[in-house]
Amino acid sequence: MSRPDVSIVMPVFNGARFIEAAIASLQTQEGVSAEIIVVDDGSSDGTVDVVRRLAARDGRISLVEQPHRGVSAARNSGLRVASGRYVTFLDADDLCAPGKIARQIGKLAARPDVTAVVGHRIYFEEMAGRWQPAPGTLWERKLDICLASATFRAELFEQFGHFDEALRYGEDIDFYFRLFEADARFIIEMETAIYYRRHDANMTNDVETMLQQCLRAYHNSIVRRRTSGRKDRLNVFFFRTFKHETDFGGPASAPEAERAAR
Repeated sequence: MSRPDVSIVMPVFNGARFIEAAIASLQTQEGVSAEIIVVDDGSSDGTVDVVRRLAARDGRISLVEQPHRGVSAARNSGLRVASGRYVTFLDADDLCAPGKIARQIGKLAARPDVTAVVGHRIYFEEMAGRWQPAPGTLWERKLDICLASATFRAELFEQFGHFDEALRYGEDIDFYFRLFEADARFIIEMETAIYYRRHDANMTNDVETMLQQCLRAYHNSIVRRRTSGRKDRLNVFFFRTFKHETDFGGPASAPEAERAAR
């Protein structure tokens, strides 16, 4: 069997309500060969039954089951069996934007110096039609801290390590920080990459835990930089506005990124 273009890792814990729609948004991605690795983190709500039913119909879908250990451990379990040239992620309650994966892979293939392509995400509550908000509901576009907005070269996870399983939240920030600390180069694109569903069970609803874990990720980065002797501030793209597609990061590209963000 030939190596797929991309491995899509989907961690899930009690996600039966939305996971079928999330997987459908991956099944309709065109122009790429993909494996969809669903890692069930000890669900008790029928999630496994939904995934098994879908996998029986689509050979691209595989299921990894593990006891409940948290989202970082679930992502790592998916990475350990991933075989694609590139890796991306999608949470089981979100939706992958049409064309996102082929577009980002194309940009990575054309630019060997770039480690990842990062797009925008739209926060939504309900959709009235295809990719349109229901009247009166949340619809907000941001460039922020998100793994699913990006496609990465698979070898990055060997070079920089997997996700920190001590973090119950903020493992995405921690991983991006490791890339920034190494002066990795990104492409920041203007297109929408994912749709992030806001609902009553979002992990981000637990604000206190979220802030504590984010602070721990920041602390970890500070410790690593002090240990390595790095004194300059990190140049990060989080929550910035770019007017056009931009190369970002790398030791020589910060001025260009700063100009593009103005």
